[in-house]
Amino acid sequence: MIMSQADSPAAGFRPFFNSATGEWITYTALAEDTGGQLVRFSWRSVPGGVITEHVHPHQEERFTILAGRARFTLAGEELVAGPGETVVVPAGVPHSEGNPGPAEIDGVVELRPALRTKEWHEALAGLVADGKTTPRGAPKNPLQLGATFWHFRHESRVTSPPIWAQNLMLPPLWALAKAFGIRPYYQRWDSGTEVAGLPTGGTPR
Repeated sequence: MIMSQADSPAAGFRPFFNSATGEWITYTALAEDTGGQLVRFSWRSVPGGVITEHVHPHQEERFTILAGRARFTLAGEELVAGPGETVVVPAGVPHSEGNPGPAEIDGVVELRPALRTKEWHEALAGLVADGKTTPRGAPKNPLQLGATFWHFRHESRVTSPPIWAQNLMLPPLWALAKAFGIRPYYQRWDSGTEVAGLPTGGTPR
């Protein structure tokens, strides 16, 4: 059974923050809740928050804005969405999201099918919280970059450098990372409240 958008956060999960993108994420429906059909989360973007251009190769992404005004680019075209509006990003379409301010954006985001989206978001936020990324959120360690970004390539791909270049660069880094015991995802990043030591980035305002 798929829950409605008004549902409360999934049992045992709490918000986590990615300071590189300026977004709070709270999962409200997981793959196991929906038979793998989708994941859903409450999304809050702070003023100045930016998610750089990327693609979801196999997933449709749907943003429903509840408060504030979100700026999107879809395949290079800019649009702005306000309360009550929904932006649908088809699979494979390059897009970015941002909050030009001055207020926070509140919204609901769904991705279909679910794949490993939850773990991907947790990995990105976890690496930032661990202090292991650039200000834009890219892992400083090339082996961690290869491990995480290649492992989650079916969920998301950045558009710069070009994907063909990533396909040449990331697999050897992923293989080296595996040899050195560097994992793409660590359990301490899980946003389950029962997981000790979760880096949530602080208390939501």
